[in-house]
Amino acid sequence: MSTKKKKKKKTGSGQGANFIITLVTLSVIFVFFGYLIGTYAVGVLQEQHQTSMQMARNEARTPVIAREQSASPVTSTPPPSPSPEPDSPEAASPPAAPAGDLYRVQVGVFSERANADRMVAMLKEAGYEGVIIPGPPHRVQTGAFSSQENAVRLRDELIQKGFEAIVVR
Repeated sequence: MSTKKKKKKKTGSGQGANFIITLVTLSVIFVFFGYLIGTYAVGVLQEQHQTSMQMARNEARTPVIAREQSASPVTSTPPPSPSPEPDSPEAASPPAAPAGDLYRVQVGVFSERANADRMVAMLKEAGYEGVIIPGPPHRVQTGAFSSQENAVRLRDELIQKGFEAIVVR
């Protein structure tokens, strides 16, 4: 009888060890797959973010190009007069925008208003005023300059503080 009990103990302890080994192996496999899926998800989200930022940049540039094209007449015009010499002070400074046509610095484009509100709060924490252009998309902008040079300065300042910013018209 004692030999039978010993055999049962060996068989029972072997099954427990097999169960633990299986459990550890499955845990390692699941952690590995979780890592792969997480890495893939982060890559997809980064790609979406880059795409949306590129679309925002393109949208910001499109109105400027459309306005310039619509402002130029379709009929033929004489060629423009030669520009002033580069040494003259007029050529050194960029031309001021016409009245009502201001340069602004855009720090975000959002499909949801709540996200735009959060960006305005972040701007206020950094010491800037933010304005939401209603949408969707909701555009968060700051500053209104008649000179593109001043808008570029503000954009550079915001970029140094960690914001993604572009100059729009």
